[in-house]
Amino acid sequence: MPLIVDRRAFLKTSFAAAAYAASPLLRADAESVRWALLSDTHIAADASDTYRGFKPHENLAKVCAQVKAAKFDVILVNGDLARLEGKPGDYDRFTSFIDPLADQAPLVVTLGNHDDRKNARSALTKLAGDRQPVEKKLVTSIDSGPFRFVLLDSLFITNVSAGQVGKSQREWLADSLAHTTQKPTIVMVHHNPDGDSDGALVDADRLLSILDGQKQVKALIYGHMHVYRFEKRSGLHLINLPAVAYNFADGEAVGWVEANFTQAGADFKLHAIAGETKDDGKTTSVTWR
Repeated sequence: MPLIVDRRAFLKTSFAAAAYAASPLLRADAESVRWALLSDTHIAADASDTYRGFKPHENLAKVCAQVKAAKFDVILVNGDLARLEGKPGDYDRFTSFIDPLADQAPLVVTLGNHDDRKNARSALTKLAGDRQPVEKKLVTSIDSGPFRFVLLDSLFITNVSAGQVGKSQREWLADSLAHTTQKPTIVMVHHNPDGDSDGALVDADRLLSILDGQKQVKALIYGHMHVYRFEKRSGLHLINLPAVAYNFADGEAVGWVEANFTQAGADFKLHAIAGETKDDGKTTSVTWR
C-alpha cells in the first residue's frame, strides 16, 4: 500500500525544513551543534492534571522558559508528548507550550506509547527536518552541523507500554545508513532498547544489530523510563533522557538535558527542575567510537 501524504501538510513541512537548512545554525562546517533534549512531557488537556505530586504543565512551562533563555540549534521532544491517549486537546495544550520554541529554533519530535499518530501529525505544524517515506510511521532525519540525526517512531499501540520499530522502519534505517553519508549519526527513539523489560522495544535486538554494524552511528538516545542514565554497548552510547513531567521513583531527576555534539564526542548537561536535583548542572562527557 503506498504511503499517503497530505500534500498541503507535506509542502508546509518541506518549506519549513528548507528554511531551517539554510540557517547558519545548521551550517555543515560548524565544529559543534547544541540541542535541547526534552522527553516525556505527558501534557493533558486539563491544565490541573497531576501525577505522583508533579504538575506536568508547570514543569513544561519552566523547562520552556529555560530553553528559550538559551540558544540552541535544534530542540527535541522525545516522545510521550501527551498524557495518556494522545487526545486532540492534549496536543492543543502541548503546542501552546512548544510552538513558541519552534519560532526560535528547529523543532523535532518522536512519538511514544502515549501519543496518537494521527492527532499528533494534525497538531504539530511547526516540525523541521525531512520526513522519510516509511509507511504508518513518523520518521524524520535532519542534518545539523557536522551530524546527521535520525528520529525513529516506536509507537506501537497507543497507551500500551511496549514499543516497536517494525520491519519497514528497520529496513529503511538499514538501507539509509548503508547508502547515505558517513557523517557521524545520532539515532533517537522513544522506547528503551532493554529487551528484558515488558515495556521496552519488542524488536530492540534487531534495531541494535543494525546500529552495531554501522560505526558512523555514535549514540542511541531514548526516553520512556523516566530516568537519566548512560550506558555503552560495543562502543555505541545508550543515553536515557529524564522526563519533564514526573519520575517513577523518588531518587530520579525530573528535567531536561542540553547537549553539545562535536566530532570527538558530546557533553550532556542536566537541568533538574524537580525530583532528585542533586545533579542539577552536572555535565557528563562521552567520546565517540
